[in-house]
Amino acid sequence: PLPHQRIAVYERMLGQSRLRFLLADDAGAGKTIMTGLYIREMLARRLVRRVLIAPPAGLVGNWERELRTLFDMAFTILQSGDARGGNPFIGPSSDLAIVSVDTLAGDRTFARLREKDVEPYDLVVFDEAHKLSADREPDYRVRKTDRYRLAEALAGVPGVEARWQLTWSCTHLILLSATPHMGKDCPYYFLWRL
Repeated sequence: PLPHQRIAVYERMLGQSRLRFLLADDAGAGKTIMTGLYIREMLARRLVRRVLIAPPAGLVGNWERELRTLFDMAFTILQSGDARGGNPFIGPSSDLAIVSVDTLAGDRTFARLREKDVEPYDLVVFDEAHKLSADREPDYRVRKTDRYRLAEALAGVPGVEARWQLTWSCTHLILLSATPHMGKDCPYYFLWRL
């Protein structure tokens, strides 16, 4: 790891007992490496057991490959079809899972996440977190995407709509983004709110 990656993980992230972290760094600066370091350390210290990573669909394979080759961690890729026959969030193979954010926000998959036998995830990671968008309309009504509602549910934000309520929330949450602000105040505020 590069010095800035070690500083972020070992001096900032690991010291927090309940991590809520927006890792906003330039493209190519190693956000995946920092996340992998954090996951590896938390697993080694037995502070987490269940980890869920929710990137955009096009990055699911990259996450699985990098965690396997760089950190020797075997994550299971969950797809929308996995929720048809059974619950992919139950059992040892679901402890380290990667599922695209849109698949996870889908009705069938999210319904499986809500089932009573699902153990809470200790850590949830959202890659490309700026795509979890919420904004304020000109008449001051808040418009939230399903991706943002999903993040609220997993983070345990109070007052979410009934369709998005979970009986649990993750202990640790990492949001990764190279462009968290995009020049707009409200979407940035809503990202911080998570």
